[in-house]
Amino acid sequence: VGLSKMNRIVDYYAKRPQVQERMNIQIVRELQQVLGTKDVACVIDAKHLCVNSRGIRDVDSSTVTAEYGGRFKEESLRREFLDYINLETEF
Repeated sequence: VGLSKMNRIVDYYAKRPQVQERMNIQIVRELQQVLGTKDVACVIDAKHLCVNSRGIRDVDSSTVTAEYGGRFKEESLRREFLDYINLETEF
């Protein structure tokens, strides 16, 4: 799967009104189906316009969510993945 295909999957689900956690699950399930494996991890770091433009008007914050499938549910492989992408977040 090329990078443009992955971007299309993300774009497809991101255009729908929904919560970030559900979108993460949908992306993982789609990639599992397309790739033919359960071993898929997806981390999303997103800025939310509702936070940026309304209410608190915080333009610097973002929300990080993650969904893991297959072997990525194992702590050691998940840690290796997070170390690889240099994300210092506990899930």
